[in-house]
Amino acid sequence: MAAGLIFAACGSDAATPAATEAPADTEAPAEEAPAETEAPAEEAPADTEAPAEEAPASEALALEGDVEIAAGTTLALGDCPDDWSATQGVDGDEIRIGQTLPQSGALAAFGAIGEGMQMYFDFINETDPIEGKDLVLVAKDDGYEAGRAVANVEEMLDSDDVFALAHNIGTPINFAIRPITDEACVPQLFNSTGFPLWGDPANFPWTVGNILNYATETEIWCADVKANIGENATVAALIMNNDFGKTYQQTLNESEACAGLDIVSEQLHDPAGADVTNEMTTLAATEADVFLAGTTAKFCSQLTAVLAAGTWRPTTYMSYTCNNLSSFFVPVQDAVETLAADNAGPIMANSNKICGDPAFADDPAIIETERILAEYGNVTCADGSYSTGILYGEFLVNVLRSASEMEGGLNRVNLMAAVWNADTSSDLLLGGTLQLDGVNDGYWTEAAQLQQVSIIDGALAFVSTGGLVDFEGQGGSFGS
Repeated sequence: MAAGLIFAACGSDAATPAATEAPADTEAPAEEAPAETEAPAEEAPADTEAPAEEAPASEALALEGDVEIAAGTTLALGDCPDDWSATQGVDGDEIRIGQTLPQSGALAAFGAIGEGMQMYFDFINETDPIEGKDLVLVAKDDGYEAGRAVANVEEMLDSDDVFALAHNIGTPINFAIRPITDEACVPQLFNSTGFPLWGDPANFPWTVGNILNYATETEIWCADVKANIGENATVAALIMNNDFGKTYQQTLNESEACAGLDIVSEQLHDPAGADVTNEMTTLAATEADVFLAGTTAKFCSQLTAVLAAGTWRPTTYMSYTCNNLSSFFVPVQDAVETLAADNAGPIMANSNKICGDPAFADDPAIIETERILAEYGNVTCADGSYSTGILYGEFLVNVLRSASEMEGGLNRVNLMAAVWNADTSSDLLLGGTLQLDGVNDGYWTEAAQLQQVSIIDGALAFVSTGGLVDFEGQGGSFGS
């Protein structure tokens, strides 16, 4: 794994060793470590064909040589394949976007995100198409297996004429495919994982992350524990045994924000395992004050059920990748009610409004999301993660539209310039802005609010336990 991982979180600049993680999501994913990983380069590509220069806003960006598209962010187009085209995938009447994600296996619940994105694309195609072209999503199932993801991406690049890839789910998945997209000079946008290495435009300008940095999330947990439970609180942790989970573990053990907490037990679990009952039994025996859950998908439901069945009632912090109420908590609603009665429901650092949460029943953005789901997919917020696809589709459409409005129109260079200089917001977020500024600000989602899973009038809901915290522009970029 990449050495010298420097967490961009809460203003901390403490360096830590490499982590070993999803995603996705406004309801996001988790993952399994890839067989092969890559260390981030220490400096931008050395071989260049032309001096890097940033074109004035009124001029089209060059499509050859070295092109500086944002602060400290240069596309070395001379290193691209001989047959590379800046307009591949958009040179006809379509804008073709590739995506690899789990539609089967332990994380299959996240497969609905891709379907939700296609619904949003259909909505855009009908109401406000980009350059008059149809957005097309080429989505392939990887079962949350890195090898299958690699095969999917190679096929998409060779045969499916994709312009860019977007919202691929899982840290191991994105690690495995990044060397392929980087070498091919194909945008790999909004990785649906909060792994810190995605904010590295100096070395990997074709790749950008999406969801809240997992290191930042863990530090938010630790700050809350110290403020409300105590500086010396005892902590037990369940960690998915891959890059996703180990980012939580590493931050817990290495970050200054978590220093002083008494970590009494850490249990790793297999991402492909059947359940986490044994690990939870071991953790419950500690009777720790705090329980941290660095896991996702079906394991969110399982650990909730195990907690409710026992007598251990720690203050529980759970990965925000578990925040889909319909997918992960409806199946164990009785367990949630049991925990809520003891004020012991899991707490998450959420960045967006959750479709299906009664708190947002009258929210215009959620109402519009529900309308799109119904009209273009015949599904509802209660049917799974489709609504996350609406949010993610909106992110992508915004940068595609910005690129299309630049001199030269929609091409891969303009797209990456639009991404690394993005300044936007979404009514589906809880607050804050979405900004990128090359190496000055390499992280997309940087605001969150701690919210507890609860029962209100018999329905699942999130109840805030604190105000919104916004770290926009404070994270810098990976390694800075």
